[in-house]
Amino acid sequence: MSNAKVERNSYKRQLQQGAEKKKRIQRLMGWSLAIIVLAFISLIVYSIASPSSKSNQLVDSTEFQYEQQPALGSKDAPVKIVEFADFKCPACMQFDKTILPKLKKDFIDSGIVQLHFINFPIISPNGDSRTAALAGEAVYRQNPEAFWKFYEAVYAKQGDEQTNWATVDTLVQIAKDANLKLDWDKLKRDIDQQTYAQDVKSDEAIAAKLGVNSTPTVYINGRAVATQDTFNYNAIKEAIGKAQGESAK
Repeated sequence: MSNAKVERNSYKRQLQQGAEKKKRIQRLMGWSLAIIVLAFISLIVYSIASPSSKSNQLVDSTEFQYEQQPALGSKDAPVKIVEFADFKCPACMQFDKTILPKLKKDFIDSGIVQLHFINFPIISPNGDSRTAALAGEAVYRQNPEAFWKFYEAVYAKQGDEQTNWATVDTLVQIAKDANLKLDWDKLKRDIDQQTYAQDVKSDEAIAAKLGVNSTPTVYINGRAVATQDTFNYNAIKEAIGKAQGESAK
């Protein structure tokens, strides 16, 4: 066999081996991609399913420090609802617009439910989410009855979550526009000087201990409402009814 023919055969084998190697790499990459996709899908399924299992876990009422939180409704209400929220959170604003009015009408005004607010500045924890939380605490400490009007006023004028809109001056002006009975100079001073920073940190510590990682997160008599049910008013009503029945035993 001539040297030229041997070289051609060798070249062909090299091409064949290269093609086979390329196919093996492509198959390996295909399997790797499939594994990644399956893992991602599993993560999504877990994140959706996990709140449901969490909602079955009962949290001791002392964990929420009810007496330290802004509350709406009768203190003798048999059902206590806790909302972990961020004034910059668009979903929290939607909760205020769509769920809270129904809760007031059906349960809070009738003395069945008392709603508690706990700060969880998650959108910009070191920025204006914290500033808004400090403002809410300052309003509450100065005039507890003004807090829920401030709560609604802030959500009514909520800016884009991507912008730094919750400044001290803006928050004070929102309170003024809502005609709240407050000392404006003291309110501005308390926000500027972070007078109630420890109260916000205390709220964050509660959230961290309970594993809260999103807003709004809602608890009803110590049981977390599954994330997918936060805006399902029928599910919330059912949970309230169950909690009311348990408290009557």
